[in-house]
Amino acid sequence: MVFCGPLGVGKTTAVRAVSDVEVADTDVRRAPPRRSKNKDGSVDRKRTTTVGIDYGEWHRDDGGAKVAVYGTPGQVRFEMVRSTAVSQKLRLVLWLFGQNDYAIDEADEWLRYLGAKDKGVYDRITVAVTRLDEPGDHPALEDYRELLDRYAPGIPLVAADPRDRESVQRAIDAAVGPRVGAEVSS
Repeated sequence: MVFCGPLGVGKTTAVRAVSDVEVADTDVRRAPPRRSKNKDGSVDRKRTTTVGIDYGEWHRDDGGAKVAVYGTPGQVRFEMVRSTAVSQKLRLVLWLFGQNDYAIDEADEWLRYLGAKDKGVYDRITVAVTRLDEPGDHPALEDYRELLDRYAPGIPLVAADPRDRESVQRAIDAAVGPRVGAEVSS
């Protein structure tokens, strides 16, 4: 299972939340932000960044298989590391910010990026949208469905909080479960 998505969305946090073993992470301290701003105008306060592949394991509660969980870097400059993990034909969870007014456009950018790396990616991808409960004028979870269906009908779509173990488990279950249609779950 590979977690991918933009910088700061919570991929490393999700690996830590769900892992039943000590996580091998590649988070390093970032240089103090130079008053950089995010696309939505908010100040970038992220203090660490992932520079390699994070690793954890989730042991299914039902006694099923152990699932290896990999977190990838979100920064463009670490694209080579991310593309190595994405190209392994593993299931993917694309974590996306939900609280931004440009969230659908960012989702489209990531889906195009992943499809350019691997044409078969849409058969093994699940989209997890986080921070939908934050105030503001942003898309609802259902608003992502039209975009996903343009790429491939049936891409699983879930609302998930990368800090919450059960929420991350739902995202993984959606990714490894059967592809039965264009379901939305929260």
